[in-house]
Amino acid sequence: MQKIILFTLLAGLTACSSPTITSESLSPSEINDIRARVAELHPDLSTRKQHEVTQLVVRALDNMVFIEGGTFIMGDFGMSCEPGSTQMCQIDYDTDNNYLHEVTLSDFAMAKYETTIGEFDLYREVIGEEPFAAHLREREDRQHLFQPDLPAWTRTWTEAHNYCRWLGALSGKDIHLPTEAQWEYVSRNRGQKVLYATDNGKIELGRNYPKHDEGVLPVGSYPPNPLGIYDLVANAGEWLNDWYSPDYYQNSPQYDPKGPATGSEKVYRGLATGNTPKTNTTVSRSSRSIEQRRYSSLRGFRCAVSGL
Repeated sequence: MQKIILFTLLAGLTACSSPTITSESLSPSEINDIRARVAELHPDLSTRKQHEVTQLVVRALDNMVFIEGGTFIMGDFGMSCEPGSTQMCQIDYDTDNNYLHEVTLSDFAMAKYETTIGEFDLYREVIGEEPFAAHLREREDRQHLFQPDLPAWTRTWTEAHNYCRWLGALSGKDIHLPTEAQWEYVSRNRGQKVLYATDNGKIELGRNYPKHDEGVLPVGSYPPNPLGIYDLVANAGEWLNDWYSPDYYQNSPQYDPKGPATGSEKVYRGLATGNTPKTNTTVSRSSRSIEQRRYSSLRGFRCAVSGL
């Protein structure tokens, strides 16, 4: 009888040590698989911390929005030179997006939100790194900049890349930074001629786009685009997976392009809050050196999933 009571108590303690995690998209067995990978990859973490990591991975997968693949014409599709005019002009003065080319993408998924400070802080803790901008966090007048639901700050492309790959290792899926083609396809609502990646393709300050004095906001503060993806315009800019080349569009393969094989800068899309709103279009390209001098609240990222 005593053995039965002892076994029951131990079973109860085990159950308490592994709280239930619910999911909108994963089965209990899939969640258990993630839990096992977390324990295997991070055996020195406490049970509580392993649970937090498992929750993070499950939430990341729940927040992935399925994107049906398709074919579209990538690049500066032009706009009327004047309202009501049939004459077409380039959308911006850049020349690196002028070469229109056909791109065909396989099905994929993209995170509906940019990675948050809370998520990135947990990741850094788990891999043994201190929180970014630790010296600023100590200042009482700067703590509002580090709310857990704000976009994560970055200094390098590599740390954003590593975060997504870490999620992939724990989830068993091919998770990575979005390719430039995936990002533009989503921003243009599956490749339509959408100028701004808002809910209606227009910029309406204070309704679907931050006002000039609002700064960086918690992720998802304004309506998503028609596919359900938030903050593709303004808030934080985003690192993408591709190396940047000004003439890549002229050499891009049609199917699932991933950018040049090498380079010195990475593609960077979705200009941050504070830039002139009208310049923040779905076709505008920019790039950044993979390593910056300091952490910035304006330089964020989100993850994507391929191989669906």
